[in-house]
Amino acid sequence: MKSFSIVFKTSRKLLLALTSLMFTGCIKTPEEPKLSVSTDTLFFKGNEAQSIYITTNNPERRQLYIDYPYWWIGTNLSNPNIVEGDTVELKVNSYLNNYTTPQKGSIYIGCAYDEKTVVLIGLPECCNPHFVPDTLFFPLGTDSVTMTIGNYGDTPMDYAITASSNEVSFSPASGQVPKLQHADITVAINRENLFVEPNPKLFVTIGDNVHTVLIVPERKQLLPNEVVDAEYARATDLLVYVSSDSKLNIYHPDTKTLSSVELSYVPLCVSVSPDGTKAVVGHNSYVTYVDLMAGAVLTENEVAGNGSDIVLTDSGWAYIFPTYSQSPYIRCIDVTINNSLITLSTSGLVSSDIKAKLHPSGKYIYGVDNGSSSSDMEKFDIQEGTARFLYETPTYTFELGGDLWFEENGVRAFTRAGTVLKTSEVHSQDMISDGQITLEGSSNARIKWLEHLALRNEFYLVLQGDYDWYQWDYEPNPPYVYVYRSDDLGYKTKIKTEDYIMFIEGSWASFAASPHFVFAHSNGNELYVITKADGSGMVREWAIQTIDLE
Repeated sequence: MKSFSIVFKTSRKLLLALTSLMFTGCIKTPEEPKLSVSTDTLFFKGNEAQSIYITTNNPERRQLYIDYPYWWIGTNLSNPNIVEGDTVELKVNSYLNNYTTPQKGSIYIGCAYDEKTVVLIGLPECCNPHFVPDTLFFPLGTDSVTMTIGNYGDTPMDYAITASSNEVSFSPASGQVPKLQHADITVAINRENLFVEPNPKLFVTIGDNVHTVLIVPERKQLLPNEVVDAEYARATDLLVYVSSDSKLNIYHPDTKTLSSVELSYVPLCVSVSPDGTKAVVGHNSYVTYVDLMAGAVLTENEVAGNGSDIVLTDSGWAYIFPTYSQSPYIRCIDVTINNSLITLSTSGLVSSDIKAKLHPSGKYIYGVDNGSSSSDMEKFDIQEGTARFLYETPTYTFELGGDLWFEENGVRAFTRAGTVLKTSEVHSQDMISDGQITLEGSSNARIKWLEHLALRNEFYLVLQGDYDWYQWDYEPNPPYVYVYRSDDLGYKTKIKTEDYIMFIEGSWASFAASPHFVFAHSNGNELYVITKADGSGMVREWAIQTIDLE
């Protein structure tokens, strides 16, 4: 019995093992349901039709979902059903007649248990099958970017790269791109040296074609604060602006550096002396006198209330123009002296909210009413220190718009509405019409800022954005600097301001640069444009952009 028991137990184990092996070899494990497609890429040349064949191993009938968010393709099916044993033919049609560049996309095919994506490449018949970008943009702080060149053809593509500048390097310099593929080339620049070379370029040779790629390093300098008001000292080539963080800031164009002077009060406006060595800042109830060469505050004087604008002379006299809430006189003060006596303008009342400029002669101030529909121009004699009202333009004679700028010799004044007036010490010949600047846009177009450069017989202006009556605010200013001839007021060209580039969620996004001020270097070689990235949400949305004048 003992030996039998051992044999029985052994036989039972063997039987269980054989039974397990038998069932394991006979039972098929169910496969995961999935879709299969006949291709992962469709290539279209012009308008044509191609097919994707779809099958499944799922014995249960399910609905397919097909999505293609592109205008240049269409299909014969919407959302058909599919079951094991079926072959669904999805015909894809390309519509490329209205396109001039290669198109790329994908078509999504999915159901409850699986999904597939098929890449779509469309090459219009008029289009070169090789894609090379027109421009490589280098944002501030970025000296190396990736240039992608694409082969949309059905044969391999050889390429070779050269550059117009030794300050541009790239790798690899040559190679081959398989059909329907792309190559990434690393392009680097020596930013500092590259700025002295106009319009550096890459040349990408593919077969008999040479593609030109413009190298564009971002030249604007982001500012650390918000610009309130600005002026340019042509005599010393200093760009001066005041900011909402209670600073007077000095930008040195020749060294591309920025310095600042701490102010005791929040600034409202700024004016620079004609000799370019001093500035005066208007605050609520105070004015601050600053030495631009030393970067130091010289005096702080208390005045009654704030002002709509302020003007400074070489002798150190400052003129604060009244707002609606102030008495209708100019407050005149010698800011070279602490606790200086304030005098009020004489010989007539002054309009409220005037925008004022010192005439290049240094003898007079002209101002334009910025709040009235009549928008008169007024003239003041300042030769004795205290301003004396002289006269104004006849009511409703001209449309002035509310601000003005002088050409360098002071013979003419340009106004915000584009009206040009002659100036003279003879009353009968003063403030008379001398033409009209044709402004781009609507009949309500207005000049935001203007700069005259006699050296080039040109003036440069930026425009105010249109007023949005629904938002009760102005739209962003058009992103251009407009160039005109100063002798006949003829329009020459416009220069687009550099977009702001911001890295958002893994990719670069661009925002238009709204210009607010434009200034010219005394040598006539460069413009400096203060811009703002309206609506971008950037921490630093103000910048100074340099534009070369060729």
